Amino acid sequence: MDTKYTRKDINEYTHEFELTIPFESFNHSYELMLKDYSKDLDLKGFRKGKVPSNLVSPQVKEVVKYETFEKLAPLYINTAVEKENLVPIAPYEFKEIPKFLENLDIPFTITVTTMPKFTLGNMKKVKVTKEVASVDEKEIDQAIEELKTSQKTETKEVNDAWAKEIGKVIGEETITTLKELREKIKSALQVQKEHYQMHKMQDEALKLAIKESKIEIPQPAVDFEASEREKAFNEDMKSRGVSIDDFLKANNITIEKMRELWQMDAKEAIESDVFLSLFAETKEVQVSDEELEEKIESIKKERPDADQSVFSNLEWREYVKRVEVKEKAFRLFIEEVLGKEFLDSHN
Repeated sequence: MDTKYTRKDINEYTHEFELTIPFESFNHSYELMLKDYSKDLDLKGFRKGKVPSNLVSPQVKEVVKYETFEKLAPLYINTAVEKENLVPIAPYEFKEIPKFLENLDIPFTITVTTMPKFTLGNMKKVKVTKEVASVDEKEIDQAIEELKTSQKTETKEVNDAWAKEIGKVIGEETITTLKELREKIKSALQVQKEHYQMHKMQDEALKLAIKESKIEIPQPAVDFEASEREKAFNEDMKSRGVSIDDFLKANNITIEKMRELWQMDAKEAIESDVFLSLFAETKEVQVSDEELEEKIESIKKERPDADQSVFSNLEWREYVKRVEVKEKAFRLFIEEVLGKEFLDSHN
């Protein structure tokens, strides 16, 4: 297919393409689609499916022209984009509605958004204050009160007997005194706080690293990702038989606020993904064949009922490898910036 186009770079990540669909190619596809379209027309004096194309109304012909364009345009766009070695990160945008003039080529203009090139910043500048997690007596008292409210016990007064009953309820039958229960609660709260604190520091380090690397995501990519989140939300509500209006009212939130949150979430997700890819590339992080096979085997065990052909699919395996590279990069990043002690079993 002969693709005629010119490329103009608006900025580092926005590229404008002026393309042309030759009239002969367009008209050939148009005539075929019009013929196919006329098969469903029911016109007085003609059997259904036997209506000549020249009797189709101008309005219908115009619709078919647009449908023909929608079918052909992506072929010409993708060919041009591939020739230019560009990787779009959002759907391309048409600058204007094309005009279909008789016996003339079809020119149209689109903009393509790609990811800018970034350079990994100085990770030594990423400093996160390490806070000490601690549990005070007030928090333990609050946990005791919650247990008293939520659990039914024969003993009503908070004492050793009550603590022993609670111990059995929560699967800690070795607890025989209130003091032991308080110590157990303190230990559990301490673990929770340390876990929360660790992930908070990981998130903060990642945000600082993104800022240090001057990663700024083009808005079209954020808009597209946010729209995908909204689409998934709508489909989820539909599958659950829940009205979106009812959901919004029940959660005291507006759709505008939801869209704002989707925008924020999309932006942060893309920034993190881009940074980890950049970090992995800069640090030459790789996943060996053995590591990949080990990961795939673990997935197989987690999904015993899955279609086994999936596990040999090359595209799927490549996807798993990319994910593993980023996870490995994240572990290396945290270890380098915060230290090994800030990695848990999930990292």
